[in-house]
Amino acid sequence: MNETAITYDFLVIGAGIAGASAAYELTREGASVLLAEMEDRPGYHTTGRSAAIFTENYGNAAIRALTSASRAFFEGPPDGFCNHPLLSPRGALMVADQQTADELVTDPKTLEVGADEINQLSPLVGPDFSYRGVWESGASDIDVDALLQGYLKGFRQTGGRLVTDAEIRSLSRTDEGWRVMTRAGDFTATVVINAAGAWADQIAELAGTKSVGLIPRRRTGLTIDPGQSPAQWPLTVAADESWYFKPEAGDLMISPADETPSPPCDAQPDEMDIALCIERIEAATSLKIGRLISKRAGLRSFVADKSMVCGYANDVKGFFWLAGQGGYGIQTAPAMGRIAAALALHREMPADITAFGVAADQLAPTRAILEVDG
Repeated sequence: MNETAITYDFLVIGAGIAGASAAYELTREGASVLLAEMEDRPGYHTTGRSAAIFTENYGNAAIRALTSASRAFFEGPPDGFCNHPLLSPRGALMVADQQTADELVTDPKTLEVGADEINQLSPLVGPDFSYRGVWESGASDIDVDALLQGYLKGFRQTGGRLVTDAEIRSLSRTDEGWRVMTRAGDFTATVVINAAGAWADQIAELAGTKSVGLIPRRRTGLTIDPGQSPAQWPLTVAADESWYFKPEAGDLMISPADETPSPPCDAQPDEMDIALCIERIEAATSLKIGRLISKRAGLRSFVADKSMVCGYANDVKGFFWLAGQGGYGIQTAPAMGRIAAALALHREMPADITAFGVAADQLAPTRAILEVDG
């Protein structure tokens, strides 16, 4: 199939949450958009393997600001976006032993708690990690599938086109902009938006632009039966982010919060990471882990400063970065989708987002490229 006779305003590479949210916002602004996904369905990789939590006490200052700027959308999405709330109450508890107590992050949205409160909130936590804690009552579970499907549905309703099984084979500049050769056919677009997740630097290489130094890192998640109902327990995280656990569909999801560098791939759990997870969780809690119900892994991709990359490349015309979401892509998607659309359309960032302290230079590709170049 060859559709080079049609030139789209934007061709977005990757139909995970980053690409889907940007494509949705662009079509709402009247742009013609093709969303190209290399898998047979959107959200197969990182988006579909997220721990799915909304917490404003996680990540660096830019990430926390983007999360706070996204809350209004999560709490009040546009009419018809979804059939039920995107957030449900969960709460998040960060706990520390004496050695890691200084790593606890506090802000006006959190409350410091002691051993008695920790044990009431999250009864599995052992005595060592009950030394000191920080409680975030506003943290919530995110219905990731409803969020992704809401973006995709709205994208289609406003004229967007999704193409799956569309792995990118080549990118080349034309008089109109870009010719994009994919497994599903060839397309042309004025601007290419690189929302390819762990594959974003590979896409950049095809386009002939500089790398931002993206490093995909594997994270492992296991589910177990804790022996009692975990439904009311919060997300519970070590202050040094060496482990966490949270309820998931009636079971308990546990993780060593690993960040093992990995090539872009369909990530699978490593036996050493599984053993590390069990060791860390048993050391920090009263659990003795036997049979695993399930195991999974996903890639979280970062640049050096762990902030996202969003903006036009300065060395190749019409190439736009939307990458480096790390472990924050779901909870920041509403703000980042709007930012990406505004910057791609050469507009100012939305004022209600900049009011949270988010600035374009915090996200600019040039700052990540400078880190790579040294």
